[in-house]
Amino acid sequence: MAQPLAVLGPARRRLLTDEVTDDVRRAIVSGELKAGERLREDELATRKKVSRGPVREALLRLEQEGLVVIERHRGARVLTLSREDHEHIYSTRRAIEQVAIEYACRNATDDDFERMEEVLRDFHATAPDARTPAAVADCDILFHDAVYLAAHNAPLYRAWESLRSQIHWVLMTRMTLRPDYNIDWESDHRQLLDVLRRRKKLEAQKAFRAHVQGGYERLVTALNDPPGPTPLPAPAPQSATAGTA
Repeated sequence: MAQPLAVLGPARRRLLTDEVTDDVRRAIVSGELKAGERLREDELATRKKVSRGPVREALLRLEQEGLVVIERHRGARVLTLSREDHEHIYSTRRAIEQVAIEYACRNATDDDFERMEEVLRDFHATAPDARTPAAVADCDILFHDAVYLAAHNAPLYRAWESLRSQIHWVLMTRMTLRPDYNIDWESDHRQLLDVLRRRKKLEAQKAFRAHVQGGYERLVTALNDPPGPTPLPAPAPQSATAGTA
């Protein structure tokens, strides 16, 4: 029979790893830790007052999330995203979000719609001067997280989880660079929720596709990357049997 302390020890370590992971992720997404910056295990362990074990595990998790790169004999550093990386992130997001919308139109419950509604209510209740880039980016991620949950498709949600940290990071980058980052946020996401409630698959997919494309174009503009916004590759045409469920 396992001794109680044998169970409590690993649990405590997992809690430490979760805490370090959350803190480093937050520092990267917020820009406190810059792209290319070295992440030294000993320094992070000292700052967090933990051993190097939880720090090492946290960095491995963040590498899986696409925020950190770990190089042999050189250690870890914050990933530097290129223009191509941005396009890949948005292209992948658009692809899986189209599948999420198909399933959400079919499977979403009243509780799922209420979860999205709650995000919009919280945003509306937030004082204008408190709608910082970080606060708006958090709301954005929470809203789309609710969309993926509404699909009730576990493999699809795991795909979203694998991309979510990079999307959050890119959102923060875009919103920090654009002073108009929150002007239309509430109305845009209200429209997305309304079209999803109607459960018209093609209509909803079109709205979400335009939403993601618009986000990509605003990012490119914010980064001042000439010659200007470049459309993502066009999606494959709908088959003749595609419905409007």
